Amino acid sequence: MARRLSCDQYTVGWVCALPGELTAAQEMLDEEHQDLPPNSNDTNIYTLGCIGGHNVVLACLPAGLTGTNSATAVAMQMKSTFPAIRFGLMVGIGGGVPGTEADIRLGDIVVSQPGNGHGGVVQYDFGKSTPGRFTRTGFLNSPPPILLAAVSKLRANHDRGRNSLSPHLSKLESLPKFSRQQAGRDVLFEAAYSHDRRDNDSCVSCAAARMVQRKERATNTPMIHYGTIASGNQVMRDGVERDKISREFKGVLCFEMEAAGLMNTFPCLVIRGICDYSDSHKNKRWQPYAAGAAAAYAKELLSVIPAADVLNTKTVNQAIQEPMRSFNLPLLRNRQFVGRSAELDTLKQKLFVNKDCQKVALSGLGGIGKTQVALQFAFSVMENYPEFSIFWVQSLSMETFEQGCMGIARALGIGQGQQNTEDVKVLVRQRLSAKTAGKWLLIVDNADDLDLLCGRHQEEGLLAFLPVSDDGLTIFTTRHGGVAQHLAGGDVIEMGKMTRQEAVDLLDKSLVRKSPSYNPEIVTNLLSELEYLPLAITQAAAYINTNKSSISEYLRLWQKTEQDAIAIMSTDFGDKTRYQNLTNAVAKTWMVTFNKIVEQDSLAADVLAFISCIEWRAIPYSILPTTHPEARLMGAIGTLCSYSFLERREDGTTLDMHRLVHLATRLWVSQSGHEAERRIAALKHLSEVFPSNDYTNREIWRVYLPHAARLASDGQCQDGKEKSELCRKIGQCLYTDGRMKDAVLWLQKSCEWADQNLAQDNLHQLYLQHLLAVAYHANGQVKKAVKLLECVVTIHTKVLKENHPSRLASQHELARVYLANGQVKKAIKLLEHVVAIHIKVLKEDHPSRLASQHELAAAYEANGQVKEAVELLEHVVMIEAKVLTEDHPNRLASQHELAIAYQANGQVKEAVKILEHIVTIEVQRLTEDHPNRLASQHMLAMAYQDNGQVEEAVKLLEHVVMIEAKAVKLLGDVVTIEAEVLAEDHPDRLASQYVLAVAYQDNGQVKEAIELLEHVVAIEAKVLAEDHPYRRSGPLLLSSMKENLLQRSKTGQASVEVPQAMSHSNNMFMATSDQSSPDQGPEASSTSRRRVLVNRIKGIFRKDR
Repeated sequence: MARRLSCDQYTVGWVCALPGELTAAQEMLDEEHQDLPPNSNDTNIYTLGCIGGHNVVLACLPAGLTGTNSATAVAMQMKSTFPAIRFGLMVGIGGGVPGTEADIRLGDIVVSQPGNGHGGVVQYDFGKSTPGRFTRTGFLNSPPPILLAAVSKLRANHDRGRNSLSPHLSKLESLPKFSRQQAGRDVLFEAAYSHDRRDNDSCVSCAAARMVQRKERATNTPMIHYGTIASGNQVMRDGVERDKISREFKGVLCFEMEAAGLMNTFPCLVIRGICDYSDSHKNKRWQPYAAGAAAAYAKELLSVIPAADVLNTKTVNQAIQEPMRSFNLPLLRNRQFVGRSAELDTLKQKLFVNKDCQKVALSGLGGIGKTQVALQFAFSVMENYPEFSIFWVQSLSMETFEQGCMGIARALGIGQGQQNTEDVKVLVRQRLSAKTAGKWLLIVDNADDLDLLCGRHQEEGLLAFLPVSDDGLTIFTTRHGGVAQHLAGGDVIEMGKMTRQEAVDLLDKSLVRKSPSYNPEIVTNLLSELEYLPLAITQAAAYINTNKSSISEYLRLWQKTEQDAIAIMSTDFGDKTRYQNLTNAVAKTWMVTFNKIVEQDSLAADVLAFISCIEWRAIPYSILPTTHPEARLMGAIGTLCSYSFLERREDGTTLDMHRLVHLATRLWVSQSGHEAERRIAALKHLSEVFPSNDYTNREIWRVYLPHAARLASDGQCQDGKEKSELCRKIGQCLYTDGRMKDAVLWLQKSCEWADQNLAQDNLHQLYLQHLLAVAYHANGQVKKAVKLLECVVTIHTKVLKENHPSRLASQHELARVYLANGQVKKAIKLLEHVVAIHIKVLKEDHPSRLASQHELAAAYEANGQVKEAVELLEHVVMIEAKVLTEDHPNRLASQHELAIAYQANGQVKEAVKILEHIVTIEVQRLTEDHPNRLASQHMLAMAYQDNGQVEEAVKLLEHVVMIEAKAVKLLGDVVTIEAEVLAEDHPDRLASQYVLAVAYQDNGQVKEAIELLEHVVAIEAKVLAEDHPYRRSGPLLLSSMKENLLQRSKTGQASVEVPQAMSHSNNMFMATSDQSSPDQGPEASSTSRRRVLVNRIKGIFRKDR
């Protein structure tokens, strides 16, 4: 009597689509078991039994319901009813794809096996339709590892002659329709020849002349083929379409209709017996025998799998709950890839065999093949490590990296609806860093820019968004060895040029057709000239293919220009261009193509020549020479992109040129004989399109600056006037951008040409000198600014009217520089003159008039003329109250100056009132630790104290001291950074050090304060005029600090409380008050006391009005 087992004792699920397939499966059972009680939740009807020690469940799709959806439904119910099933077998018939590589015949067996970038089964009719094309999407999982291992063992057995297929097939001999004789002849017709519709189920009327003649086999034993099976929801009945789809998937062995419904939900192996050729001649005569052959293979496969191994395998339900494999590879597999076995083996050893690292960098020259090696390895991992997901991102820019992350997010099913404001880069990093992500391999391609990778200007770099997981592996490709070491430490694979044979194979594969005159000796000569570099070989082949030329013709063109090319390129590579470690072989190849472009597309050649004059990266479309219509320029860019000389970025507005191509273009232009002409034309164009320093143009000029700087620095550009103008624009933009050192350098270059070629009183030369002096002043080079502006003002006085704006502007600037240099009386005299002229020619609310009046008031204060300062500032404040908003910086600055003047003039109540107003505004618009806000609060506290409002003073100063205590570290950071970027005697650097010294003292760090202030005093003694106020204020404060330290050492005092701190601040001001001259009254002394620390603080941040 047959045994009855429980549901959880069955470990193998066997699915059939047709009754005949089920019959064959039943005949393969070694033993049949009793049926189990009905399950109301399961509509399947099962046959139960065992094969080779495995308990097997057989199920067939409902009659008439074939296809992927029906197969999915049957499998889902099966694994629910039999929870112990470890894997499945999809066994039945399929339509073969005859070909030269796989000699598939009727009755043969096809087994799904991963390869060609697929998991063994592809769903050819699944994807999305776009205008004019159908794009297939998705990826089906590979069979479970235990089945793939069994396939390997079975193939080895067959190779050794241990084949049990025939004995298993003999079990069907009792069923006549399953016999080989019943199937009939095996006839194959040409793919394009359609079945004669006069015959329904036979090919009697089909033309014998259209039959494909094939060599007869010695035996009728089915042959077994391993590879890709195409699955879809419709029967394949067209030989032409069959072959087309097979080519698209790099070789399909058969077509069927159910497997795609199982692979991602019911891990299984697909076994198909070939019953037809997937063409219009298909019939059903071969179906029984083909079904029997497939069933026989399935039985033999199970016989080589130990039952104990199956029990140690995860159940189907457990397996599908594990992370699904996901793939995001933007590139198709390179069918022309050859060689590189050493690099591929090293990658495998490091990442999968020794497992001694998780990050590897492929490093080498651009064009050496790093990306293609990484791509080849990715497909190898896809085939051989089915548990790994594979992802790919480009790191040319943050935009391309984000595009890659979007692709990964789509592959992982990470939703990004319109309401989702989260950064996709962060979402991908979080998902892949989680334990639930499973195993993955990530390729980060073109990781060349270390600033982009690590971040700059407080922005996060790309590395911050890369996932980190114990189950994750990362491969970087980079052109820079330093970047490679930074990314992967010692796990760097350096790639060199190809071997001779690899280069021959690459060229052979890359050529569309071989010329009848193909000569191995000529091939060897060409490859030797190209130094076996993959990019050079590939581009040479592209030229030959595009122009339908030949290798010998390409070599002839190459040798025609060899002498001049070698001489010029060697020189430029070694010296002028500073590319000392780069081979010139790629440039040789490109020179040939450049000359062809001149013949084919003159505009493309012009664009190429222009780009040779500027930077090679981040080239905006808008900087290129304009043409009409614009379509011509787009066509020229298309030509250069077709040769891979230019690459479009994802943003659609920027181009990149490989740096070696850029080098080659410079050599090419130099060789052309029109180098000077080309460079002058580029200089004039760039000078015209370079934007003004209006702040709204900031994004444009930041993109243009590297290109303009390169061209303006080119010693071969001899057009001085145009270069001077471009240097001026660069300098002004750098000034507006706050890069004062660079601004000075470029404005000096602009002046050089004018000094040599223009008259001393030329207004344009004076204008350039004025700009340079302003930059000197901003850069802390005050003495140079004074000298230059005195010269400008002297000449303006001679050649311009008294009220000319340029003359007044230079006088105003000279006065400002005088003040900065401590020459107060000179500043007052000059500003009084400027203000007098402004009063005559400008309205009272004109910004220039107000600015000069404000500057004059500040000079009055510095000179002890407090009453004059008060009167003038009251006027300025009154006018600005009418024309400027309440929180305008200029208005607040004037009010602050007026408050200081009020205090100096003894008008304490007025000072308190105006300072309270300023503090109220700044509390609303400035952070609590902003120096301007702290300075105003400090001043208000002093005013409160002078006004007898001691409680208010203490309360406010307590807050200031608390914030300043926090600011000590920040000030330390500022001083550290300035030490790296500013000269030792730069006013901003000295001011920061002065303020930090005061903050140290207020924080109880008196020793540190003294040490820092001694440094400031020593530097200022060297660089400031003897009568400069700071020359006396610094030593007096230093003396006060030393006295304070001495007192503390005597009393053992450790800290200073707020009332004492307030008293100390007063002492500090008193200590600095002696900077006033002997003939100045108490108002001047008071002004000095109030202004010293506050002006030191605010001077760092004060902006030009």
